[in-house]
Amino acid sequence: MNLQEQIRKVLREETNYTNKSVNIGDVYEESDIYQYIQKLHYKRDYDFWEGDLGQRIEKFPYYVVQEVPIENIEMDEYQLDEDDMEEYIKMFKEKGSYPPIVLGGKYYRHYDIIDGTHRANALRELGFVKIICFVGKKKI
Repeated sequence: MNLQEQIRKVLREETNYTNKSVNIGDVYEESDIYQYIQKLHYKRDYDFWEGDLGQRIEKFPYYVVQEVPIENIEMDEYQLDEDDMEEYIKMFKEKGSYPPIVLGGKYYRHYDIIDGTHRANALRELGFVKIICFVGKKKI
């Protein structure tokens, strides 16, 4: 299965969290977010065991659903694959929803993206000013 087919499969599954299935202020534990991101990723072994994604998720025991201004998110952290972004744009337009972006701590005025750089950039490209995110918290 190529990346575009995998993205379509993930975005069509109703069991995933979407911006329409979570509520502002909902609190999730780190283990919930870990499973959520694992489900979204097509390279599970690489992302979680060879990369640092798992470690970045585990820095925060809780994640709170918040609507965050895109201007407050560090969007240029990673190199983007334009084909992936175009696929996300197409799917977001088709489905009308998106998997929330996962953010870490806020440094100065920007949040770091733990997971969802392509999704966040696609939403910005679509003209979103604020997006639904899971924001990492040390305490609730």
